[in-house]
Amino acid sequence: MARRARILGCVAVIAGAVLSVHLAGATADGVALSTCNQARWCTVTASGIVTSLASQLAIGNVEAGTPLAVTQNDVKHRQLGGQILRGSLSGTCAWSQYARDWTALHGATASGCADPVHNTSEYVAANGSAIWSGCYPRCFGGVPLRFDPHCGEHGRTFCYRRNCEEYANFYPWSPDAHPADPLRSTQRHQLDLRYQARYPNTHNQHPFYLVRDIQAIHGRGNWVFVSAVACAITAGHTGAYHTQPHHQ
Repeated sequence: MARRARILGCVAVIAGAVLSVHLAGATADGVALSTCNQARWCTVTASGIVTSLASQLAIGNVEAGTPLAVTQNDVKHRQLGGQILRGSLSGTCAWSQYARDWTALHGATASGCADPVHNTSEYVAANGSAIWSGCYPRCFGGVPLRFDPHCGEHGRTFCYRRNCEEYANFYPWSPDAHPADPLRSTQRHQLDLRYQARYPNTHNQHPFYLVRDIQAIHGRGNWVFVSAVACAITAGHTGAYHTQPHHQ
């Protein structure tokens, strides 16, 4: 009986912990709010944790002051998930890139994102496999994409040939994908290539990539979308790179 009681006690503790992840901040009046506290932009991601179907890849950005209706508070991984309530991504289900980018929970509101996870195949091309990962040594971030006026010639890859506009948002999960919230132009500096969006630009069918602008600091829109055609990008093979790819 004592052993059975201990087992039941453990099950109760585990169940309580799981419940706290999913329902933390919920009240009879709805779910709690959190607000983007960064200088200009908060990056949002597809998932709070990595699973066989989902990843923590960036899917867009929300402006400073944007509220998030928090339906999931993953304390262990320091992630908030829920529904974006304002701006270009209003109504979108998403996760925080970092919980520290958002204010403490406050207030209460309704939300339609009980499970805010986006599976990778929803927004990444090639059924979710068009991803580049830099693993030197830790697999975090993309693969360097250098400016090269001769990009694409004589086998030159992982490069771009023209300066082009960077956008905070693109809606890569939507057949109506299109660039929104222009930020800045590239300045012949290195970008980090992360993934190709599942859908091309609905206006001209040009493919788009998510890249990290290494000259933009966190909180000012460093994960952005660019046009493969406008930038004249020539990407190398997708996959994980354990050394930086050679650039001729």
